[in-house]
Amino acid sequence: MQYFHQATYGNLGGVHTLQPQMVMRGNAVYNTRYNPAGASSKPVFMVQGGQMYRTAFHPEGKSEHPLYEIRGDKVHTTSFHPEHNATQHVFELRSK
Repeated sequence: MQYFHQATYGNLGGVHTLQPQMVMRGNAVYNTRYNPAGASSKPVFMVQGGQMYRTAFHPEGKSEHPLYEIRGDKVHTTSFHPEHNATQHVFELRSK
């Protein structure tokens, strides 16, 4: 399992971001209880070829285009993400 930790720490939606926001099991990504949206029992993202797509279980629905790209242990937004910033990553992948 890989855990998604915020690249910068703060207070995201009232939740302390030192805790992992999401967890990846295989190619499925779930929200943890520390995510502002709450824990998910169904995958909110699917990983295909190092890119993350929203699933039908995501609050905004399924996406045709990837919103995130995984590069090594860093997760970057893609140009399809509304808050895309090519110079920074938004999450770091860790084993815990």
